[in-house]
Amino acid sequence: MNLPLKSKCTVCQSKDLRSSFSFGKQPPSNRFVASETGEVNSEDFSALSLGYCQQCGTIQLVDRMPIEIIRPRYDWLVYNEPERHLDEVANKLVGLSGIDESSRFLGITYKDKSTLDRIERLGFPHTACISETDLKCSEEPFGLETIQDTLGRESTVARLREIYGSADVILVRHIIEHALDANAFIRSLQGLLAPNGYMVFELPDSEKILRTNNHAFIWEEHVSYFTAASVRQLVKAVEADLVWLGQFPYPYEDSLVAVFSFAEAKGVPAEAISQTAEIPTAVLDEFAKGLPISREKWRKELEAYRSKGEKVAIFGAGHLTAKFINFYGLSDLIDCVIDDHPKKVSMFMPGSGLEIVPSAELLSRGIKVCISTLNPESEIKVRGKLASFFNAGGCFVPAFVTV
Repeated sequence: MNLPLKSKCTVCQSKDLRSSFSFGKQPPSNRFVASETGEVNSEDFSALSLGYCQQCGTIQLVDRMPIEIIRPRYDWLVYNEPERHLDEVANKLVGLSGIDESSRFLGITYKDKSTLDRIERLGFPHTACISETDLKCSEEPFGLETIQDTLGRESTVARLREIYGSADVILVRHIIEHALDANAFIRSLQGLLAPNGYMVFELPDSEKILRTNNHAFIWEEHVSYFTAASVRQLVKAVEADLVWLGQFPYPYEDSLVAVFSFAEAKGVPAEAISQTAEIPTAVLDEFAKGLPISREKWRKELEAYRSKGEKVAIFGAGHLTAKFINFYGLSDLIDCVIDDHPKKVSMFMPGSGLEIVPSAELLSRGIKVCISTLNPESEIKVRGKLASFFNAGGCFVPAFVTV
Protein backbone atom coordinates (compact mmCIF):
# COMPACT_ATOMS: atom_id res chain seq x y z
CA MET A 1 0.00 0.00 0.00
CA ASN A 2 1.34 3.42 -0.96
CA LEU A 3 1.29 5.90 1.90
CA PRO A 4 1.00 9.65 1.29
CA LEU A 5 4.16 11.66 1.59
CA LYS A 6 4.17 14.08 4.50
CA SER A 7 7.25 16.13 3.98
CA LYS A 8 9.04 19.34 4.74
CA CYS A 9 8.25 22.76 3.32
CA THR A 10 9.21 23.08 -0.33
CA VAL A 11 10.55 26.61 0.27
CA CYS A 12 12.18 26.96 3.71
CA GLN A 13 12.46 23.19 4.38
CA SER A 14 10.77 23.49 7.76
CA LYS A 15 8.81 20.47 8.98
CA ASP A 16 6.24 22.78 10.54
CA LEU A 17 3.46 22.16 8.00
CA ARG A 18 -0.21 22.58 8.82
CA SER A 19 -2.98 20.89 6.86
CA SER A 20 -6.00 23.12 6.24
CA PHE A 21 -8.30 20.55 4.64
CA SER A 22 -8.33 17.28 2.72
CA PHE A 23 -9.82 16.25 -0.61
CA GLY A 24 -9.73 12.63 0.53
CA LYS A 25 -8.11 9.86 -1.49
CA GLN A 26 -7.81 10.75 -5.16
CA PRO A 27 -6.53 8.98 -8.28
CA PRO A 28 -3.79 10.67 -10.32
CA SER A 29 -5.40 12.89 -12.95
CA ASN A 30 -3.33 11.38 -15.76
CA ARG A 31 -4.48 7.80 -15.11
CA PHE A 32 -6.88 7.35 -18.02
CA VAL A 33 -8.21 3.82 -18.38
CA ALA A 34 -8.64 2.02 -21.67
CA SER A 35 -11.96 0.26 -21.10
CA GLU A 36 -15.28 0.98 -19.41
CA THR A 37 -14.74 -1.90 -17.01
CA GLY A 38 -11.18 -0.83 -16.23
CA GLU A 39 -10.44 1.00 -13.01
CA VAL A 40 -7.52 2.88 -11.53
CA ASN A 41 -5.67 0.54 -9.19
CA SER A 42 -6.93 1.17 -5.66
CA GLU A 43 -3.32 1.39 -4.46
CA ASP A 44 -2.84 4.38 -6.78
CA PHE A 45 -5.44 6.40 -4.88
CA SER A 46 -3.63 8.68 -2.47
CA ALA A 47 -4.58 11.26 0.14
CA LEU A 48 -4.50 14.83 -1.14
CA SER A 49 -4.54 17.70 1.33
CA LEU A 50 -3.72 21.39 1.13
CA GLY A 51 -2.09 23.46 3.83
CA TYR A 52 0.78 25.80 4.47
CA CYS A 53 4.13 26.20 6.17
CA GLN A 54 3.83 27.88 9.54
CA GLN A 55 7.34 29.29 9.18
CA CYS A 56 7.32 30.92 5.73
CA GLY A 57 3.60 30.86 4.88
CA THR A 58 3.93 29.04 1.55
CA ILE A 59 0.74 27.23 0.54
CA GLN A 60 1.46 23.66 -0.51
CA LEU A 61 0.28 20.08 -0.51
CA VAL A 62 0.79 18.44 2.85
CA ASP A 63 -0.28 14.94 1.79
CA ARG A 64 1.62 14.34 -1.44
CA MET A 65 1.39 11.52 -3.93
CA PRO A 66 4.61 9.56 -4.44
CA ILE A 67 6.37 10.19 -7.76
CA GLU A 68 5.81 6.55 -8.71
CA ILE A 69 2.05 7.14 -8.67
CA ILE A 70 2.13 10.51 -10.43
CA ARG A 71 4.43 9.29 -13.21
CA PRO A 72 2.36 9.08 -16.44
CA ARG A 73 1.59 5.79 -18.10
CA TYR A 74 1.40 7.36 -21.57
CA ASP A 75 4.06 9.27 -23.52
CA TRP A 76 1.61 11.60 -25.29
CA LEU A 77 0.68 13.76 -22.31
CA VAL A 78 1.96 17.34 -22.72
CA TYR A 79 0.93 20.41 -20.75
CA ASN A 80 0.61 23.76 -22.50
CA GLU A 81 1.09 27.10 -20.77
CA PRO A 82 -0.10 30.61 -21.74
CA GLU A 83 2.40 32.47 -23.92
CA ARG A 84 0.89 35.87 -24.64
CA HIS A 85 3.39 37.54 -22.28
CA LEU A 86 6.57 35.87 -23.53
CA ASP A 87 7.60 38.63 -25.96
CA GLU A 88 7.76 41.04 -23.03
CA VAL A 89 9.66 38.51 -20.93
CA ALA A 90 12.22 37.87 -23.68
CA ASN A 91 12.84 41.60 -24.09
CA LYS A 92 13.33 41.93 -20.34
CA LEU A 93 15.85 39.08 -20.19
CA VAL A 94 18.09 40.29 -22.99
CA GLY A 95 18.25 43.68 -21.25
CA LEU A 96 19.50 42.34 -17.91
CA SER A 97 22.74 43.81 -16.62
CA GLY A 98 25.77 42.03 -18.07
CA ILE A 99 23.81 40.24 -20.80
CA ASP A 100 24.95 40.69 -24.40
CA GLU A 101 25.00 38.82 -27.72
CA SER A 102 27.68 36.44 -26.41
CA SER A 103 25.61 35.37 -23.39
CA ARG A 104 24.39 31.79 -23.12
CA PHE A 105 20.74 30.97 -22.44
CA LEU A 106 19.72 27.49 -21.25
CA GLY A 107 16.20 26.08 -21.03
CA ILE A 108 15.44 23.29 -18.57
CA THR A 109 12.47 21.64 -20.33
CA TYR A 110 10.41 21.72 -23.52
CA LYS A 111 8.35 24.51 -21.94
CA ASP A 112 11.30 26.89 -22.35
CA LYS A 113 11.70 26.44 -26.10
CA SER A 114 9.21 29.14 -27.10
CA THR A 115 11.03 31.70 -24.93
CA LEU A 116 14.39 30.65 -26.35
CA ASP A 117 13.01 31.09 -29.89
CA ARG A 118 12.03 34.65 -29.04
CA ILE A 119 15.46 35.36 -27.56
CA GLU A 120 17.14 34.08 -30.72
CA ARG A 121 14.96 36.32 -32.87
CA LEU A 122 16.16 39.28 -30.79
CA GLY A 123 19.73 38.58 -31.92
CA PHE A 124 21.02 36.37 -29.10
CA PRO A 125 22.08 33.15 -30.85
CA HIS A 126 23.61 31.14 -28.01
CA THR A 127 20.58 29.22 -26.79
CA ALA A 128 20.09 25.58 -25.86
CA CYS A 129 17.43 23.45 -24.22
CA ILE A 130 18.22 20.36 -22.20
CA SER A 131 17.17 17.27 -24.12
CA GLU A 132 15.13 14.72 -22.20
CA THR A 133 17.44 12.00 -23.50
CA ASP A 134 20.37 13.72 -21.76
CA LEU A 135 18.56 13.39 -18.44
CA LYS A 136 18.94 9.61 -18.72
CA CYS A 137 15.81 8.94 -16.68
CA SER A 138 15.55 5.27 -15.81
CA GLU A 139 11.74 5.25 -15.97
CA GLU A 140 9.74 5.80 -19.16
CA PRO A 141 7.41 7.42 -19.91
CA PHE A 142 7.97 10.28 -17.52
CA GLY A 143 6.90 13.87 -16.95
CA LEU A 144 7.83 16.91 -14.92
CA GLU A 145 7.56 14.91 -11.69
CA THR A 146 10.56 12.84 -12.80
CA ILE A 147 12.45 15.72 -14.45
CA GLN A 148 12.43 17.79 -11.24
CA ASP A 149 13.62 14.79 -9.28
CA THR A 150 16.41 14.02 -11.76
CA LEU A 151 17.60 17.64 -12.00
CA GLY A 152 17.77 17.75 -8.22
CA ARG A 153 20.66 15.28 -8.25
CA GLU A 154 24.23 16.55 -8.21
CA SER A 155 25.39 13.74 -10.52
CA THR A 156 22.84 14.73 -13.17
CA VAL A 157 23.79 18.40 -13.04
CA ALA A 158 27.51 17.57 -13.27
CA ARG A 159 26.90 15.47 -16.39
CA LEU A 160 24.70 18.16 -17.96
CA ARG A 161 27.37 20.78 -17.28
CA GLU A 162 29.79 18.72 -19.38
CA ILE A 163 27.27 18.72 -22.24
CA TYR A 164 25.87 22.25 -22.08
CA GLY A 165 28.48 24.20 -20.13
CA SER A 166 27.50 27.02 -17.78
CA ALA A 167 24.71 29.41 -18.74
CA ASP A 168 24.41 33.11 -18.08
CA VAL A 169 20.61 32.79 -17.97
CA ILE A 170 18.75 29.62 -17.01
CA LEU A 171 15.06 29.45 -17.88
CA VAL A 172 12.89 27.43 -15.50
CA ARG A 173 9.35 27.70 -16.84
CA HIS A 174 6.45 26.05 -15.00
CA ILE A 175 8.35 23.36 -13.18
CA ILE A 176 9.27 24.89 -9.81
CA GLU A 177 5.69 24.39 -8.59
CA HIS A 178 6.10 20.68 -9.39
CA ALA A 179 9.24 20.31 -7.27
CA LEU A 180 8.93 18.29 -4.07
CA ASP A 181 11.71 20.47 -2.68
CA ALA A 182 11.87 23.77 -4.57
CA ASN A 183 14.74 24.96 -2.39
CA ALA A 184 16.97 21.97 -3.14
CA PHE A 185 15.94 22.02 -6.81
CA ILE A 186 17.14 25.62 -7.21
CA ARG A 187 20.38 24.97 -5.38
CA SER A 188 21.03 22.01 -7.65
CA LEU A 189 20.44 24.08 -10.80
CA GLN A 190 23.03 26.58 -9.60
CA GLY A 191 25.55 24.00 -10.77
CA LEU A 192 24.62 24.98 -14.35
CA LEU A 193 24.82 28.72 -13.73
CA ALA A 194 27.78 30.89 -14.69
CA PRO A 195 29.17 33.42 -12.18
CA ASN A 196 26.93 36.51 -12.06
CA GLY A 197 24.25 34.58 -13.94
CA TYR A 198 20.47 34.67 -13.57
CA MET A 199 17.73 32.10 -13.03
CA VAL A 200 14.33 32.94 -14.45
CA PHE A 201 11.31 31.21 -12.96
CA GLU A 202 7.83 31.33 -14.43
CA LEU A 203 5.06 29.94 -12.25
CA PRO A 204 1.30 30.28 -11.79
CA ASP A 205 0.07 32.83 -9.27
CA SER A 206 -2.43 30.97 -7.06
CA GLU A 207 -4.00 34.09 -5.57
CA LYS A 208 -7.05 34.04 -7.88
CA ILE A 209 -7.89 30.34 -7.66
CA LEU A 210 -7.88 30.50 -3.88
CA ARG A 211 -10.03 33.61 -3.63
CA THR A 212 -12.55 32.41 -6.25
CA ASN A 213 -12.91 28.86 -4.88
CA ASN A 214 -11.67 27.23 -8.08
CA HIS A 215 -10.88 24.00 -6.24
CA ALA A 216 -10.12 21.92 -9.34
CA PHE A 217 -6.83 23.77 -9.81
CA ILE A 218 -5.42 21.86 -6.84
CA TRP A 219 -3.82 18.69 -8.12
CA GLU A 220 -1.15 16.22 -7.18
CA GLU A 221 1.45 17.44 -9.69
CA HIS A 222 1.51 21.00 -8.32
CA VAL A 223 3.11 20.74 -4.91
CA SER A 224 3.53 24.48 -4.21
CA TYR A 225 0.85 27.16 -4.74
CA PHE A 226 2.90 30.32 -4.99
CA THR A 227 1.85 33.93 -4.70
CA ALA A 228 4.01 37.03 -5.10
CA ALA A 229 4.54 36.98 -1.32
CA SER A 230 5.78 33.38 -1.20
CA VAL A 231 8.06 33.95 -4.21
CA ARG A 232 9.80 36.58 -2.11
CA GLN A 233 10.12 34.04 0.69
CA LEU A 234 11.66 31.60 -1.79
CA VAL A 235 14.23 34.23 -2.79
CA LYS A 236 15.31 34.57 0.84
CA ALA A 237 15.33 30.83 1.46
CA VAL A 238 17.73 30.11 -1.43
CA GLU A 239 19.91 33.11 -0.52
CA ALA A 240 19.29 34.98 -3.77
CA ASP A 241 18.44 38.52 -4.81
CA LEU A 242 15.18 39.29 -6.59
CA VAL A 243 16.14 41.27 -9.69
CA TRP A 244 12.65 41.46 -11.17
CA LEU A 245 9.18 40.11 -10.47
CA GLY A 246 6.67 40.48 -13.28
CA GLN A 247 2.97 39.65 -13.04
CA PHE A 248 0.96 38.96 -16.19
CA PRO A 249 -2.84 38.75 -15.93
CA TYR A 250 -4.80 35.74 -17.18
CA PRO A 251 -8.43 34.82 -16.42
CA TYR A 252 -7.83 31.95 -13.98
CA GLU A 253 -4.21 32.19 -12.85
CA ASP A 254 -1.85 35.08 -13.49
CA SER A 255 1.69 34.20 -14.54
CA LEU A 256 4.54 35.29 -12.29
CA VAL A 257 8.02 35.67 -13.76
CA ALA A 258 10.84 36.06 -11.24
CA VAL A 259 14.49 36.73 -12.04
CA PHE A 260 16.90 35.53 -9.34
CA SER A 261 20.54 36.54 -9.02
CA PHE A 262 23.05 34.82 -6.76
CA ALA A 263 25.99 37.15 -7.44
CA GLU A 264 25.88 39.26 -4.29
CA ALA A 265 23.25 37.42 -2.26
CA LYS A 266 23.86 36.92 1.42
CA GLY A 267 22.54 34.24 3.71
CA VAL A 268 19.23 34.95 5.42
CA PRO A 269 18.66 33.50 8.90
CA ALA A 270 15.58 31.30 9.28
CA GLU A 271 14.00 33.67 11.79
CA ALA A 272 14.11 36.47 9.19
CA ILE A 273 11.97 34.34 6.90
CA SER A 274 9.38 33.54 9.56
CA GLN A 275 9.23 37.16 10.72
CA THR A 276 8.13 38.32 7.26
CA ALA A 277 5.77 35.42 6.53
CA GLU A 278 2.20 36.12 5.49
CA ILE A 279 0.34 33.21 7.08
CA PRO A 280 -2.61 32.37 4.78
CA THR A 281 -4.93 30.88 7.41
CA ALA A 282 -7.96 33.01 6.53
CA VAL A 283 -7.62 32.43 2.77
CA LEU A 284 -7.36 28.67 3.16
CA ASP A 285 -10.19 28.54 5.68
CA GLU A 286 -12.49 30.27 3.19
CA PHE A 287 -11.26 27.99 0.40
CA ALA A 288 -12.08 24.96 2.55
CA LYS A 289 -15.54 26.29 3.46
CA GLY A 290 -16.22 26.87 -0.22
CA LEU A 291 -15.73 23.21 -1.17
CA PRO A 292 -19.09 21.81 0.08
CA ILE A 293 -20.84 25.00 -1.06
CA SER A 294 -19.48 24.64 -4.60
CA ARG A 295 -20.25 20.93 -4.60
CA GLU A 296 -23.88 21.59 -3.69
CA LYS A 297 -24.18 24.46 -6.17
CA TRP A 298 -23.01 22.34 -9.08
CA ARG A 299 -25.14 19.35 -8.14
CA LYS A 300 -28.25 21.53 -8.06
CA GLU A 301 -27.36 23.15 -11.37
CA LEU A 302 -26.77 19.84 -13.13
CA GLU A 303 -29.85 18.27 -11.55
CA ALA A 304 -31.88 21.17 -12.94
CA TYR A 305 -30.59 20.46 -16.46
CA ARG A 306 -31.29 16.75 -16.07
CA SER A 307 -34.82 17.39 -14.80
CA LYS A 308 -35.51 19.16 -18.11
CA GLY A 309 -34.26 16.15 -20.05
CA GLU A 310 -30.96 17.78 -20.97
CA LYS A 311 -27.78 15.74 -21.30
CA VAL A 312 -24.65 17.33 -19.87
CA ALA A 313 -21.03 16.90 -20.98
CA ILE A 314 -17.76 18.46 -19.91
CA PHE A 315 -15.39 19.83 -22.52
CA GLY A 316 -11.69 19.04 -22.01
CA ALA A 317 -10.27 15.75 -20.70
CA GLY A 318 -7.45 17.23 -18.65
CA HIS A 319 -6.56 17.37 -14.99
CA LEU A 320 -8.96 20.27 -14.38
CA THR A 321 -11.90 18.17 -15.55
CA ALA A 322 -10.76 15.15 -13.56
CA LYS A 323 -10.58 17.17 -10.37
CA PHE A 324 -13.78 19.11 -11.09
CA ILE A 325 -15.75 15.87 -11.41
CA ASN A 326 -14.06 14.01 -8.55
CA PHE A 327 -13.85 16.84 -6.00
CA TYR A 328 -17.49 17.80 -6.49
CA GLY A 329 -18.79 14.23 -6.93
CA LEU A 330 -20.62 14.90 -10.22
CA SER A 331 -20.02 11.73 -12.23
CA ASP A 332 -23.64 10.56 -11.90
CA LEU A 333 -24.91 13.78 -13.49
CA ILE A 334 -22.56 13.91 -16.49
CA ASP A 335 -22.97 11.87 -19.66
CA CYS A 336 -19.45 12.05 -21.07
CA VAL A 337 -16.30 14.14 -21.45
CA ILE A 338 -15.55 15.82 -24.78
CA ASP A 339 -12.01 15.97 -26.15
CA ASP A 340 -10.61 15.74 -29.68
CA HIS A 341 -7.16 14.46 -28.69
CA PRO A 342 -6.96 11.25 -30.78
CA LYS A 343 -5.16 9.35 -28.01
CA LYS A 344 -7.77 10.26 -25.39
CA VAL A 345 -10.86 9.48 -27.47
CA SER A 346 -12.54 6.22 -26.33
CA MET A 347 -10.64 6.18 -23.05
CA PHE A 348 -12.25 6.74 -19.65
CA MET A 349 -11.59 9.39 -17.03
CA PRO A 350 -9.72 8.49 -13.82
CA GLY A 351 -11.99 8.13 -10.82
CA SER A 352 -15.31 8.84 -12.51
CA GLY A 353 -14.99 6.33 -15.37
CA LEU A 354 -16.72 8.74 -17.77
CA GLU A 355 -16.10 8.06 -21.45
CA ILE A 356 -14.08 10.52 -23.53
CA VAL A 357 -15.70 11.18 -26.91
CA PRO A 358 -14.90 13.55 -29.81
CA SER A 359 -16.79 16.82 -30.28
CA ALA A 360 -18.23 15.44 -33.52
CA GLU A 361 -20.56 13.32 -31.36
CA LEU A 362 -22.13 16.21 -29.46
CA LEU A 363 -25.13 16.46 -31.77
CA SER A 364 -25.56 12.72 -32.37
CA ARG A 365 -25.64 12.15 -28.61
CA GLY A 366 -28.22 14.90 -28.15
CA ILE A 367 -25.97 16.97 -25.91
CA LYS A 368 -26.73 20.68 -25.73
CA VAL A 369 -25.08 21.65 -22.44
CA CYS A 370 -21.30 21.58 -22.14
CA ILE A 371 -19.43 22.62 -19.02
CA SER A 372 -16.22 24.19 -20.28
CA THR A 373 -12.94 23.73 -18.40
CA LEU A 374 -11.08 25.43 -21.25
CA ASN A 375 -9.27 28.68 -20.70
CA PRO A 376 -10.94 31.60 -22.51
CA GLU A 377 -8.29 31.72 -25.26
CA SER A 378 -8.71 28.02 -26.08
CA GLU A 379 -12.48 28.28 -25.86
CA ILE A 380 -12.56 30.95 -28.58
CA LYS A 381 -10.73 28.55 -30.93
CA VAL A 382 -13.00 25.65 -30.01
CA ARG A 383 -16.16 27.70 -30.51
CA GLY A 384 -15.02 28.48 -34.03
CA LYS A 385 -14.97 24.77 -34.84
CA LEU A 386 -18.35 23.99 -33.26
CA ALA A 387 -20.68 26.28 -35.22
CA SER A 388 -23.17 23.45 -35.84
CA PHE A 389 -23.38 22.72 -32.09
CA PHE A 390 -24.15 26.33 -31.19
CA ASN A 391 -26.47 26.82 -34.17
CA ALA A 392 -28.49 23.85 -32.88
CA GLY A 393 -28.95 25.57 -29.52
CA GLY A 394 -25.90 24.20 -27.73
CA CYS A 395 -24.27 26.22 -24.98
CA PHE A 396 -21.07 26.33 -22.95
CA VAL A 397 -21.27 26.82 -19.19
CA PRO A 398 -18.00 28.00 -17.60
CA ALA A 399 -16.67 25.64 -14.94
CA PHE A 400 -14.57 28.27 -13.22
CA VAL A 401 -14.94 31.77 -11.90
CA THR A 402 -12.83 34.42 -13.63
CA VAL A 403 -11.69 37.73 -12.19
